[in-house]
Parts: sequence; C-alpha cells; structure tokens
Amino acid sequence: MGKETSKVDIVSASTGAERAKLAFILSLPAIAENLLITLVGIIDTAMVGALGAKATTAVALVQSPVWVVNAIAAAFNVGCSVLVARYIGAREYDDARRGARETFVLGLGFGIFAFLLMWFLAPFIPVWMGGEPEVCPASTSYLRIVSSGYPLYFMGLILCGAIRGSGDTYTPMKITASANLLNIIGNFFLIYEPRIVSLLGNEINIWGAGFGVDGAAMATAASTAVSGAAALIILMFKGSELKISFRESFKLDKKDLRQIVKVGFPTAVERVTVNLGQVVFIRIVSTLGTVMLAAHHIAVSAESVCYQPGYGMQSAGTMLTGQALGAKNEELAESYSRIVMIMSVAIMAFNAFLMFVFAEPFISLFTPDPEVKANAIVALRIVAFAQPFFGMYIVGTGLLRGLGDVKIAMPVSLICMWFMRIPLAFAAVVILNLGLSGAWIAMIIDLIVRGLFILYRLHSGKWKEMYHRVFA
Repeated sequence: MGKETSKVDIVSASTGAERAKLAFILSLPAIAENLLITLVGIIDTAMVGALGAKATTAVALVQSPVWVVNAIAAAFNVGCSVLVARYIGAREYDDARRGARETFVLGLGFGIFAFLLMWFLAPFIPVWMGGEPEVCPASTSYLRIVSSGYPLYFMGLILCGAIRGSGDTYTPMKITASANLLNIIGNFFLIYEPRIVSLLGNEINIWGAGFGVDGAAMATAASTAVSGAAALIILMFKGSELKISFRESFKLDKKDLRQIVKVGFPTAVERVTVNLGQVVFIRIVSTLGTVMLAAHHIAVSAESVCYQPGYGMQSAGTMLTGQALGAKNEELAESYSRIVMIMSVAIMAFNAFLMFVFAEPFISLFTPDPEVKANAIVALRIVAFAQPFFGMYIVGTGLLRGLGDVKIAMPVSLICMWFMRIPLAFAAVVILNLGLSGAWIAMIIDLIVRGLFILYRLHSGKWKEMYHRVFA
C-alpha cells in the first residue's frame, strides 16, 4: 500500500455543520464543472442560433442520440468514481492507482466504439428524428464532426470520474474550464464569415472561416478532445493517489470490473432508458415543426443551466457516501446523504425561482427569433415548477449509488419516462393539440413523480441491505 493520504478527510468532520460545509466546498468545483460542460452545448446553441431556426434545428435533431452515448459514458464514470472512492476511503492506494489505469482503458475503448457507431449512424439519425430534408444534411455533418473527438473526450470524462472519487473536485473543473475557453474561441472564428466588429469606438476586421454549423462542431470536437488529453497528462505527471505510469500493468482486474459493472450497468440502463425516451419525446415535438423544435431545444439548453448544481451536488454526494462506506462508517454515510439532499433541494428551489422570473432575458441570449423565443419562455416557466423534485431525483440517485443501492433508479426512470411522459406528451400534442406547452406539462409530471420515488427509497434505509449484498 502506498503512503499517500487522501485529499479529503471526511471522517474528521464530526458535526452536522462541519459536514455541510465540507459537502458544500466539495460540490462547488463539481457544480462549476457541470455548468462548464453544459456551456459547451449552450454556446453552440446560442452562436448557431444567430444563424436562424434551421441551423438550431440541425443541432437539436442529433442531441438526444448524443445524450444516449453520453449516458453510457456517464455510467462508466460513476462506476469508476465509486470504485476509486471505496479504495481511497479504505486507504488502499495501490488499488486506487490500478483503478485509474483501468479507467483509462475503459474510457479510451468506449470512446473509439462510440465514434465508429455515431459515424455510421449519422446519415440516418436526423431522418429517424423527423428532420425536414433541407435540415438533415447539416445534422449529419455536425454529428460526424463532433463524434471525431469521442475517443479522447470519453477517456478524459471517465478519468475525471476517478479523480473526483479520490476527493479532488478541482482538477476536473480546471480541465473543463480550459476546454470551454477553447470552444468559445473556436466558435468565434469557425462559425461566422469575416466581419467587422466595433470595439471601443474602433472598427476591427475579424477573420472567420464561415463554416456555420460545421464550425460549431469542429470547435466542440477539438475542445472536448483536448480536455481528455489534459486529464491523462495530469495523471501521468502530477503526483497523486491516482498517478498513471505506463510502466505498470493495464490489465483489467476481474474484481474491479465486477464492482464497476455492478454500479455502472444499472446506471447505464437507467440513463439509456431516459435518453431513449428523450429521443421519442423529441420525435413527438418535431411533429410541431421547425420553429417549435428550435424553441424546445433552446428551452432545454436554458433549463440545463438551472439543474447543473444538482449534478454537482450529486458528484459530491456519491464521493462522500462512497468514501464513508469504504471506511466502513454507515452512520457517516447516512449523515452525508441527508445533508447533501437538503442542500440540493434548497439550491434547486432557488434556481427554479430565478428560472421563472428571468425566463425572458435568459431565453433572449439564445435566439433573436421572436416566435422561437416566445415559445421557449413558456416552456422554461412550466418546467421551473418541477426543479426541486428534479433535484431530489438527480442527487438521490447519486447518493444511492454511493451507498450501494444501484438498481432502483432504472425501474423508476423506465416507468416515469415510458409509461407517463411519453404517453402524456403524445396525448397532449397529437390528440389534444396543446402544442409545446402540453409536451412540457407531461415532462414536469414525470420529473415530480420520479423525484418523490427516489426520495422515498433513500429514506427507506434499504440501501444498507443493498450495500452489504453488493460490496461486503
């Protein structure tokens, strides 16, 4: 066993106030990182939105299939994060380093597979999503270019999960911040034609490639690939519990793989279930036409800013409960789960208030089209009512994974998405002609019920039985 010490001593926080402070401190970089990840898509949406509704729709058509692939990568991320957190909590640092090497292999392998899959399916996906003929070629090109960055991107994404599991939430944030800066710069020069910009009373000629939607895809592919390479380089040259050396074995350990699969597989099924449902949901929305689909995409992008703090708290909660159980301290794990849930719901409720009040100026950042803007504002205000419950779902599933209860999220998501949201959305849009508002009402019913299910499961105490069965 190595001599390193964990970056975070979760046991030393003995009072509720100290634990809440630690959870908050750990969550801030994770919140910032998730917001920055979201900004990649938002910046593309806003900058492409300036090109018109058809350009926005070209990106929107392929977002749900991309989410499906990202969901599988996120499952690897969670599985590796929990594995490393357990080893760090138990002070088994040699095993933690082995977990980091395994994470590298799994991330790179999945990234190559995802790239090949999306390249092959790119011509078909926009058609399956109901895209209009004049929009589909741009969607195909966008998807192929973005997916070219997947091998390095998913490698880095999953490596960052392991880094967070060790208690270091700052390094992933810094990596993501750098990638976002590169994405903005790339968008600025690659999307638009050469133009004149006024700055402090002076007119400046700005070079532009004029690639439009393809330019946004190029910037995204480049920035995400760089972020993945950066994660690997940091673990190779920075001294830490997870330092990767290519002189050591990269053979996958069967015991580690079993634990990653036990956590990651139910997570993958749950997230793929949700994201495949999103594909069908957007297919229903696409029947409303290009303008409504553009409004839907912009409202989804705007909403994602508001719920990202929930995912940041989820990362911190998974790490805290995972390390607590790695140290064989169930009381501490239960305490952290309760504290993180209360904090998360409070933050999400506050964000919901801001989302409702400032919907109009916020949506205006994404598009100049008045019809698209008006419908997106209505959708955003509808979903604001579900945000505290969505926070329960997001954070609760992360806490349950850290606590060893990895199976409940899948059936809850399956039931709520496929037997509530989709039938209700179809009825509202196709039968009752309620338009985009009807689809989003169906969405908030799903989110509210899903959040209440997960909250009940967390407080039932069944995770203790699951923990002993899976990890003991």
